[in-house]
Amino acid sequence: MITTIVDSLAEHATLERYSAGRTLFREGDYPRGVYIVYNGRVDLIFSGKKGSTKALQTAEDGQILGLSCVVSHRCHDCSATTGTDCELGFISRETFLRQIEHNPGLWFSVLQLLSQDVTSCYDCMRNIIDAKQEPKGPSDRRHSVA
Repeated sequence: MITTIVDSLAEHATLERYSAGRTLFREGDYPRGVYIVYNGRVDLIFSGKKGSTKALQTAEDGQILGLSCVVSHRCHDCSATTGTDCELGFISRETFLRQIEHNPGLWFSVLQLLSQDVTSCYDCMRNIIDAKQEPKGPSDRRHSVA
């Protein structure tokens, strides 16, 4: 499915090359468009409430960055920085929205991709819950009475 979306959008993308360490967008920026990762790795960096930051996800070949923010007209939820030298396709917000508006099949594929992202977030939340319930050390272990 992601290949179908990338193939459908490729003719509208401008190929851009970035060296490692380049910031594509920052958390809180209004999205200018979407990026397709053709080659390389992009780190998605999230900020905590106290200002600490951490790379929690990595986008690799064939993935699309900025999709949910462009579709929902929201600012970016994270920052994106190239972890390696990258080749990316950039499609402006206006061009992207025009393409999905005129192509119902593409719109449906985008909807499926966003649904997969939501499911992935639910899985992450479950992992957090499970991690918090695991014993952290000898003093945290539950002792059973036989």
